[in-house]
Amino acid sequence: MIHVLHGQDELRLRRRLAALRAEAGGDDGAAGADVALLDGRSATPDEILGPALTAPFLSPRRTVIVEGLLGRFEGGQRGGGRGPRVDSFNPLLEGLAAGLPETTTLVFVEGELNAGRNPLLRRLDELGGIEVEHFPELKRGELVQFVREEAAEQGVDFRRGRSSRPLPEDEEWRRPREDDPAQLLAALHPNTLELARELEKLALYTMGRQATVDDIDVLCGGERETTLWDLIDSVLDGDTAKALQALRFLRSRGESVSGLLAQLAAAYRPLATVLDLLEEGASPEEIGKAIRRPWPRLRDAAIERARRLGKEGLRSAYEVLVAADRGMKLGEVRDELALEVAVTRLLALSPRGARRRAS
Repeated sequence: MIHVLHGQDELRLRRRLAALRAEAGGDDGAAGADVALLDGRSATPDEILGPALTAPFLSPRRTVIVEGLLGRFEGGQRGGGRGPRVDSFNPLLEGLAAGLPETTTLVFVEGELNAGRNPLLRRLDELGGIEVEHFPELKRGELVQFVREEAAEQGVDFRRGRSSRPLPEDEEWRRPREDDPAQLLAALHPNTLELARELEKLALYTMGRQATVDDIDVLCGGERETTLWDLIDSVLDGDTAKALQALRFLRSRGESVSGLLAQLAAAYRPLATVLDLLEEGASPEEIGKAIRRPWPRLRDAAIERARRLGKEGLRSAYEVLVAADRGMKLGEVRDELALEVAVTRLLALSPRGARRRAS
């Protein structure tokens, strides 16, 4: 049997893969000798067919897992280069068409695929007898529900309520605004596999007591929160190296493209208020109060960024963000590429050391 598992709901995908391995005898002890794990990003047809056509030795079935092969045939390949021609994998397709042993389970594992346009997937589908399973990314409301269900499975009980832990005055802005721990955790880690790991940590940390938003903030939010602010700060300050490093890290952690674009757009909104108040001659204290950043360090940073960007630069930033959002929604450009281009253009608007007049 041939299976294709793809999608961005990584936890459900991995659990389905584990179920297939269990059906074939698992990979514990001697049975593990009949599980072949192949890196499809570089595998050749012979390297896949060899294990797939081999009879199992110590278990009822042989499981061959090929991860990353189908992604090589996606339009605008993920690595940025041109992928191989599907004809170069004719030997694999011919071998599969001739038939696999009844004792073989062949599984292709991939991230999100464009199932209708992936040429290798289409060729595999033409063989017949293939099962394609899609695990789409969960939306925000679905993620929160997932957190609640997974928390119940792991024995984590949430208690609603606002954050109340002590924070230094100049760190008060970091306090989470959510009063629902499940919502906060879903916002911090929009990836099901990551969420399951965080809930495992939370179960050990709380040891049976109810988990609060402060528990989530302290235990589950630190690395991502810091890096998200690193991305925003570095884009606003024109720090290209730091911005691109933060962007790569956040994407590797499963942060959604649309979510990052929304965070960047939100970071520019207060700057419009700052520019208007500067024209009116408002004091720094008045500006800080108006943008809800009364703490001197954050307030002064916003004022400096607004002055450096200026109204012309701010208009250009909004044009960049709107163009990226439009291109993504219309499918004119891949989401990841649209975000990278937007970040690059935003960085060019605020080069380090540059300064515009606030008018």
